Amino acid sequence: MIGNAHILKSNSKPAFFALRIYLVSLLLFLLLVFPVSLIMLFKYGPYWIEERGIPINNKKNTIEESYLTDSLSINNNNTKNWEIKSTEQDKRFGKSVSLLFRMMLFSLLFGYAFNAPFKRFFRQKRKNKPPSDALRNFCRKWLLYVPLINSGILASGFLIALLAMGFQVFDNTIDSEASRHFYRQFFFIATFASFLSVFFMYFWFRFRVRFKYLEVVYDSVSLYKSPVNKPKSHLIYSLWVNSIMTTLLPLVIVIFYISFSISSIHSTLEQSPTSDQAAVLYGKYLQIIDQTEMLNSANLFYVNAIDSLLMFVGIFSGILISIIYIFFFVNWTNKSIIIPVEEIILKMQETGEQELSQLTIVRTTDEFGDLARGYNEMASRINNNIKQLQQTTKANQRFVPAPFLHFLGKKSITEVQAGDQVQKTMTVMFVDIKSFTSLSEQMSPKENFDFLNAYLQHMEPIIHKHKGFIDKFIGDSIMALFEVCPEHAIDAAREMQTCLKTFNLQLIDQGKQPIETGTGIHTGSLILGMVGGKGRIEGTVISDAVNLANRLEGLTRVFGEKIIISETTYNFLENKNKYHITYLDEVTVKGRLKTVKIYAVEALNTR
Repeated sequence: MIGNAHILKSNSKPAFFALRIYLVSLLLFLLLVFPVSLIMLFKYGPYWIEERGIPINNKKNTIEESYLTDSLSINNNNTKNWEIKSTEQDKRFGKSVSLLFRMMLFSLLFGYAFNAPFKRFFRQKRKNKPPSDALRNFCRKWLLYVPLINSGILASGFLIALLAMGFQVFDNTIDSEASRHFYRQFFFIATFASFLSVFFMYFWFRFRVRFKYLEVVYDSVSLYKSPVNKPKSHLIYSLWVNSIMTTLLPLVIVIFYISFSISSIHSTLEQSPTSDQAAVLYGKYLQIIDQTEMLNSANLFYVNAIDSLLMFVGIFSGILISIIYIFFFVNWTNKSIIIPVEEIILKMQETGEQELSQLTIVRTTDEFGDLARGYNEMASRINNNIKQLQQTTKANQRFVPAPFLHFLGKKSITEVQAGDQVQKTMTVMFVDIKSFTSLSEQMSPKENFDFLNAYLQHMEPIIHKHKGFIDKFIGDSIMALFEVCPEHAIDAAREMQTCLKTFNLQLIDQGKQPIETGTGIHTGSLILGMVGGKGRIEGTVISDAVNLANRLEGLTRVFGEKIIISETTYNFLENKNKYHITYLDEVTVKGRLKTVKIYAVEALNTR
């Protein structure tokens, strides 16, 4: 059910995603950077206030605003005014953060401009409007580079902003130690977040291009072959990426937030903790720690109430980001496996004469790409074999006509055996060239051969046109069979007389004598079957009806007619007024004791 739903859904043209991918990627960047920045603002805020000389331990003082504002006034019993101003380093860092936002906006606009032609192309496709050649060529040229170009646009914006920020934060002229730590940590967080955002964008575009856009933009045979000049990839690499993004990344984010949500005892207390402070920090472990130098260690840390609150906020943000990554990457990995397999299964179930309709698209260069390419090669070989079999069948039908096999109830000539037979009522037609013996004496064997082939090539299509088939050629004679309906045989005989006029004109142009033919037609019961031995068999018809049709053809010379039919054929006609038929005589033919009434049928264009 799921497979059928996907197949039905895949038949519609997809929409081209660009703006939403940029927005989601940038949103992920903001979610990764600014919760951590908030944590660090709270963490380093007291240190900044202390560096500016604000007596934060005086309960009578009230801090109205953060240090980051341009001016902060603190009233102490209305006797002292304290003011904190932004330093030059703070302003420079603020400009670098502002540049980061501007470059994000620039990347969004530039990416929108680059993807606009693709969006227009897919919109026209969805509306069943033919795109212009220029637009189609642009999309075919650049579609495969869409993931790389878009991720490159976003990466370039981040790179410019981060380089400017890097020169700022690693400048040794920063006086404030707290500011220096905050700037550098913000820089590393922004770098880490920008990498994840670009990474996320690349894989989202790559998935869309591989599994949504290829068959819409390209309609060439190249879709069914392995991509050229592309490095070989493996499914294990994709699974590793998926595992890292769904397992390791959440752990890294949580650990990252925890690492920024702890306080160093050494930096909090200017001197070794007192006995009361140590008892609160170490609890029952104080007796063990007191015997060591750990109380004076600079590496010890603790988590206070504010740290716990900020840690909770940071971990929650990290889990939210992780859930987003897990949702997308699991979905992409799932579809990257299901879609190629479903396509191959669908193509295996399809039948058709078109070779390309049985091939599947090679979307990747990993093992699923190899599977699709191998299937296409197999399908191509099967198609070639089917074509060869069809050619062989057509060649066999020249010796044993397909209707002959049909009457015997056989699907293939390989099923035919000597002795197979069936009795049917059919109309037999004999056509012979008059005075061919004297005519052939004037030609060489090769000329005789070429003459007969030229003549038969004119007459054979007419018999097939009127639903008959040729049983055999007997020298210059044609023996044809028509199932039941004698009108088909008479119509074929009359049209053959018309075609003979055209053939005679060609003979005259070649300096040769024109020819005349006679046609005998009789309807009766006959036996169709295969005769022969182990070494050779052939199809034939055995019946008195065949002999009588042959004798009627011979009577055309006696009566000077072109087409003669028997009384039986005459009686089988449903619409006798369709033809100009003349009763000739009641004759006794060779090989028959009973007399036969015969009729002449006027040929076309002779009245």
